[in-house]
Amino acid sequence: MEFLPEQFDPWAANYDNDVTAEAGFPFTGYADLLQSMVEVANPQFNHKVLDLGCGTGNLAAAFASVGCLVWGTDFSDKMITSARNKYPDLNFTVADVRDPLPADFPEKYDYIVSAYVFHHFPIEEKIKHLLRYKHKYLVPGGNIIIGDLMFPSAEAMQVIANQYPDSWDDEYYWIMQRDLPLMQQVGLAVQFQQISFCAGLIWFGL
Repeated sequence: MEFLPEQFDPWAANYDNDVTAEAGFPFTGYADLLQSMVEVANPQFNHKVLDLGCGTGNLAAAFASVGCLVWGTDFSDKMITSARNKYPDLNFTVADVRDPLPADFPEKYDYIVSAYVFHHFPIEEKIKHLLRYKHKYLVPGGNIIIGDLMFPSAEAMQVIANQYPDSWDDEYYWIMQRDLPLMQQVGLAVQFQQISFCAGLIWFGL
């Protein structure tokens, strides 16, 4: 399944309207999810935060509002332009989640966060990237917090697919009944919280 910046550039102008409307699938629970990610982190002043796939900067701004130092990446140039225009005091750079961080970014972070990004990857690729960020970019005692389209089971996901056929796309959504054991097998002691019928968050650290 292709996952290209050209698919997201045209969305940048309307992205904020779409997510804040929270009209059904996929963005019901959007605001609660971002707020819950900050609450789970419980960050301290001047903690460093890396936002992967930052879009127009909403999650990054939520962490900055509580005193964090935030760096964000997105592979869409248009999304980064929007983020910079909205939040000129934050650090946003065009970069792909799958690539090394930009050379001018800090080497380590207290929190690595990402919202509505990892469902584009199969579970094996999700785990590969989570392990890489954990071991390479997270400070001792730090946490990775992922907010995304998550379902307790395949059956629960199918219910939503049937309920929202017009907005449903077949992507690599998290199915926690399947994915939690796979992450635990590679040493990721993950905690999971469902936020809405389609949104949830996981978190784990060193």
